[in-house]
Amino acid sequence: MFDFIRNHQMNIMLCLCAACATMTIMLFLTKFLSTRRKWILICIEVVATLLLFFDRLAYIYAGNTESIGYIMVRLSNFMVFFLTSTTVFVFNFYIIDLVLNEGQLTKIPRRLVFTGFAAFAGMMLAIVSAFTHLYYYFDYMNCYHRGKGFLIAYIIPVVCPLIQYTAIIKHRKSFSKFIFTAVALFIFLPLITGIIQIFTYGISIVNMVMVLVSVFLYFFAYLDVNAAVDKAHEIEIQSFKTEQEKMKSIFGQAVQAMASVLEKNNSAQKGRAERIALTARELARRNGKSEDECDKVYYAGCCFDAGEEALSFIKAFPYLRETAQFVGKDYDESQPEYSRIVTVAKDYDKMINDPTIPPFYVRDYFIREAGRKYDPLYAKLTVQLLDSETNKGTFEKADEEMQTELECHNYREEVTSGIPVLQNVTEICFDCSVFDKDARFSLPSIIIFDSSDEKVQKTQQTIESHKYIEYGEVWFDAHYISTSARNMEIRNEREGGAENPNLYTITAGRFEDHLLLKMQGPAKSFETIVALPSASKSAFVGITGENVHISNIKIEHTSQLAGENDIPRIAEKLNYINRIESDIPNVQIVKPLGQFTQGVEVKNNMKIFFHAQSLPDANLVWHCPYILLYYSDDGKVYGNNYCEYAMVKFDGEENGSNENAENDFIMKKTESFTSWEDWEEINKAGYECQIEFMKNGSEVVLRTQNKGIFIQNTTRVKSGNKDIFVAFSGDQVALTDIRIR
Repeated sequence: MFDFIRNHQMNIMLCLCAACATMTIMLFLTKFLSTRRKWILICIEVVATLLLFFDRLAYIYAGNTESIGYIMVRLSNFMVFFLTSTTVFVFNFYIIDLVLNEGQLTKIPRRLVFTGFAAFAGMMLAIVSAFTHLYYYFDYMNCYHRGKGFLIAYIIPVVCPLIQYTAIIKHRKSFSKFIFTAVALFIFLPLITGIIQIFTYGISIVNMVMVLVSVFLYFFAYLDVNAAVDKAHEIEIQSFKTEQEKMKSIFGQAVQAMASVLEKNNSAQKGRAERIALTARELARRNGKSEDECDKVYYAGCCFDAGEEALSFIKAFPYLRETAQFVGKDYDESQPEYSRIVTVAKDYDKMINDPTIPPFYVRDYFIREAGRKYDPLYAKLTVQLLDSETNKGTFEKADEEMQTELECHNYREEVTSGIPVLQNVTEICFDCSVFDKDARFSLPSIIIFDSSDEKVQKTQQTIESHKYIEYGEVWFDAHYISTSARNMEIRNEREGGAENPNLYTITAGRFEDHLLLKMQGPAKSFETIVALPSASKSAFVGITGENVHISNIKIEHTSQLAGENDIPRIAEKLNYINRIESDIPNVQIVKPLGQFTQGVEVKNNMKIFFHAQSLPDANLVWHCPYILLYYSDDGKVYGNNYCEYAMVKFDGEENGSNENAENDFIMKKTESFTSWEDWEEINKAGYECQIEFMKNGSEVVLRTQNKGIFIQNTTRVKSGNKDIFVAFSGDQVALTDIRIR
């Protein structure tokens, strides 16, 4: 490497001089540095440029015995030694400027005062050497030679920078990494090369490095300023965001305050605007709106009912006025989007907070009204929101403890909440005492019923809204009344019962559409068998009585399962699939996804035909067939290594993408669709269905059109698995005559 430098030394020096001169010009044009620091750096660059320039002249004129050579050799060598100490002297001002500004000192450190005087002394020694040959001398051929005191010339350039570095280290935390790096390079690179220079006579690597690190001073100063500007910009942006958040908070508080004023005189409406606004924001979020848009939707939800009282306030915010003007009107694409969102949120809040309206009715309502009363997209998102809230248990009845005590002077004066009768056997016991022993009748009894809120209903409105059905009543003397049950029987009636004269017990279990209630009191024990209208109906037991005080009610749900042989059948099994069977067995589904057809591997250009008919109890739009795309090792639903890819309902609902597959879903109502009521009637009557499948590797496209509803779903399996199966299920539906082509 040294040979390369020696051979190209002149060119390297010239390039470095040009670079340093360029930095000097750029510094003259620079505005990002303080005036003092700018001029110090200009001096450093000028000194470095002159140092290398005269060093180059020394090599050019060495051995030139002409008059110009004689003068230039002596002048250039003098300037090299003089400017070496001058570089240290000027650099000392740079260090002083750093410690006074970044280090925030009020006095110049004594060590820097010392290095300043020492560097000046070095400059004077260079002058002395020019006359005494202390550092160098010239032979008769006008060639340069080192003098006896040559090493003295290195004392200032070596010792002073080390002292300067101690001042920098002391205030290290005050400097940026760029400034510290530049200073360290300026100090130590010349020192290292200076040591090498002692042993490499004939090349000026120290002076070359001096120029190079002088360039670095400017370069790193520029980086430091850039970093400072970026930081200041970041602080400014953060300050702006903070200010923006404050303004948003103030605006939000003003909107909420206005909503509170509007609700002040109506306690029933308290908190309504806030709930609607939060729901509207959630719907906007589910549609992928930005945070700013979601906030606007929230404010629109707070102000939608402001009316004339707040017109002066909302004039400055056109979207609030537009929302207030159109909220509550039937869906029209030309309406502002915010009003369409708030309209859905408003009606959703009203219905979901009405204790007489069960969530399943709300869900059904928004599906029916999508595209007519509501924006279909936001109606769909509302159904998804309702499903997620239902899955979280938001709308389930509060975990109120079952009453352990009740008083019934008159018959059915009080009734416990419903105790569900499931396939898992439930054991119930309670104590019962008589109020008036001389009364004509005193006895506890049970009511067997179904209701969406699991309570016995008393008014016509709640009976209809909660779809209340009362199957019958049974007294502990074995008397009963059958109302909506298909059949009821009392069996195994025996006199005598519990030894405790106040203890009553019920053991309840269910298999499909039949209930078995083993009832025992102090006077009699017997079994009650109830045939429900269908297997899809739920059943609850409510405890009541007449002229009795019931206490210590205890309920235990056991792990024992009631089987087909445990409950005698007293009514024929309701069968809606007693029809022709084709390629795979028929299936009757009485609960959501309660049964599935046999799985079929999907092939390209495959078609599946079947007859679908809703069961008599069907009364919701999703009481229809479902299509399930999946994989399992044995081809069975929920089989080994089961992966679900897509679930599509014939009413136009779908479960969306999941961790196993991406789904692109399209649902359209064609011209043949008249109304949901007509569609349900067609389902009740039964109709022929056709599903087409197109398969390409791990992608499946299915299409079907049923009585005015067109559905297309594209499923892309993420794992790349090419084995995909299809099975059919549903809710309250019978699927028969299933054919594969």
